[in-house]
Amino acid sequence: MPGKMEKFLQIAPHSLAIVLGPAEAPAGERPGAARPAPPAQPRHLARHHIGYEIFADFKAENMQHFWNKKVTAAVAETFFLGWIDEQVLLIQGKEEHLEALREGWTRRALRPPSGFHIRCLGDVSPISMSPISQSQFIPLGEILCLAISAMNSARKPVTQEALMEHLTTCFPVLGRAWLPTHQALLKVTVVRTLL
Repeated sequence: MPGKMEKFLQIAPHSLAIVLGPAEAPAGERPGAARPAPPAQPRHLARHHIGYEIFADFKAENMQHFWNKKVTAAVAETFFLGWIDEQVLLIQGKEEHLEALREGWTRRALRPPSGFHIRCLGDVSPISMSPISQSQFIPLGEILCLAISAMNSARKPVTQEALMEHLTTCFPVLGRAWLPTHQALLKVTVVRTLL
């Protein structure tokens, strides 16, 4: 029997959120002026790759603080945690490194990634997760479908004998005693075929 799960798990402790906004237009350029549109990227790919690239750019911009070794060390030791809503960069690190970034923010010393400005920076409370437990068994029909699918993928002929051998190979802990009888196997496969 598996060990008892904790009621809640704490995820992402020691994290900061950096809320970004688009960089303001340079002097002389009208805010509403037309700009060429960036090349379109699939949305599901753009979020992950762009978020990490923005984080890398944030690190590169702030690694140039050679006069402030504390900020430089802090930036070097933080890592990318996530990119939310195309505007919030989540970073994680040791508490002393995050404290150096907080201090850099309050002194207006943190530089934003290129193309952005930092709207605000703040602590992220650890995210609570309530684990969902799994049942202790898999229905026989599911096991048979998984086994037959695996055998088909391996281009092995599926006979009752080959299926029984595959099941004992895949589930050796259970031994042969749990294997279905030929009649039960036939009944389950017929029911599955009809569905």
